[in-house]
Amino acid sequence: MHRQVPLTFLLLTILISSWAMADVHASSVNYSIHGEKISVALSLHFFQNATEMPILSTKYAGSSAQSLTQALEEGIRKKMPSASVSSLSGELVSSRDWINTTIRFGIDGTSTRKGDLLVSNCSWVPFNVSRDLRFGNLSYNLIGATYIRPTFARYIDFDKAPLNETIAQVTYLLGQNEIPAKFAVQRAGNATLLDFTSLGAPIQGWFKSYNLTKDMTTWVYNPGPALNMTMTVTPRDGRPLVSHAFYRYNATLSVDGLAEADGETVRIDWYGAYDPLIMLGVIIASLVVAIVASWKYRSRRREMPRRRK
Repeated sequence: MHRQVPLTFLLLTILISSWAMADVHASSVNYSIHGEKISVALSLHFFQNATEMPILSTKYAGSSAQSLTQALEEGIRKKMPSASVSSLSGELVSSRDWINTTIRFGIDGTSTRKGDLLVSNCSWVPFNVSRDLRFGNLSYNLIGATYIRPTFARYIDFDKAPLNETIAQVTYLLGQNEIPAKFAVQRAGNATLLDFTSLGAPIQGWFKSYNLTKDMTTWVYNPGPALNMTMTVTPRDGRPLVSHAFYRYNATLSVDGLAEADGETVRIDWYGAYDPLIMLGVIIASLVVAIVASWKYRSRRREMPRRRK
């Protein structure tokens, strides 16, 4: 009973710190449709302190950009074979317990024109990359398999010799729920930076809004944490060792003009996208006509008394 009280307090502390990390380490995934071209901007933040990672600050260029381009294209083509990736750029910064990266690229081959209608197939959005991508000795994609799983697996048999001599208890949490050790190790090992399968809900079900001023339709989706795990190792003597792994991203899809979504397909009225410009032209033209008419009317009024003389 005495052991349960501090353990409960410890778990509460872990949950509070996890909620705090949700705000600090949230990522953004942004897709923009401009005509038949799609631009992608990924701003990703992955936190884990199960083990130390190499410290690095670099840009995607040369062979690293080529490898990442091929890996992204490979993952996207599993969802949509006609897609291609181009114009990749970005940077990566890593510390001993986090990886931050920004990746920008374009996607072609996912949109088609049908008269005044532009149809964009977004079935590729929940793609994932399974390659082990590296900068030197840093594995920045398969983070779970490389850095988290080995530490989580180390204590899977803590109740057996020789670990039971020094370890009193090991607890694994997925979010707020305690889970079995083997499942935790498997789940941790599957954690991947470029895994967006959590975005599998059809675009039609995302939160939609339309900005009249910018003439832009936007869909927003928050799938919740892609990974939120905690391992607490309680020794027989000394302080508990707490390891976290947290990764979360929100998605935004923006389209020029007034658009509608049907399942995973987005339809844009190509002619309708120019309506605001036409309306603005009509308003300006009408204003000019009114000003000219007013000026002529006033000129005639000024000339009328002179004609009477």
